[in-house]
Amino acid sequence: MKHDNTAIAPWYKQPWLWFILAPVIASVFSGTTFLVLSIVSSDGIVKDDYYQVAKGLEIDSTLSNNAAALGLGADLLIDDVTGDIGLTLNGDVADDLDRLTLEIIHPIHQKYDQSALLRRVPGSTRFTGSLQASLSVGKRYLVLTPADNSWSLRAEALPPYDPLRTQLSPAH
Repeated sequence: MKHDNTAIAPWYKQPWLWFILAPVIASVFSGTTFLVLSIVSSDGIVKDDYYQVAKGLEIDSTLSNNAAALGLGADLLIDDVTGDIGLTLNGDVADDLDRLTLEIIHPIHQKYDQSALLRRVPGSTRFTGSLQASLSVGKRYLVLTPADNSWSLRAEALPPYDPLRTQLSPAH
């Protein structure tokens, strides 16, 4: 009778064991990483005129309807390099309207949202202001409202932003 005197390697030196355990270890590592990221990072809130009714969502179009009734529209020019904002308001513009708020909303990250105060140039329907920070890459939603929040104009802006020329109108 012949005996085989070859020593068997310990379990942790077996290549087939690591071949089988590698996907399991990778899954545990990536799952833990994604769990930590989902807990630590915030999705932010969606800025819009949505409200919940039972299990559905409804949008309040009162502000857009008010802007449409006044025949309002706006031509917007944003120079991303200098940060200057110029806006010409068209339609039935009230004489006492001296300030507008332009919200520049990033659809995903709340930290990229900006709010700019636009002041009226005396004797015209032109408003000027400036950006707080340069616009980064990505789509933006633009919402223009007066100080009393009686109406709103909206637009969607796509890059490039040098310069950004767009028209704001009541949302439909």
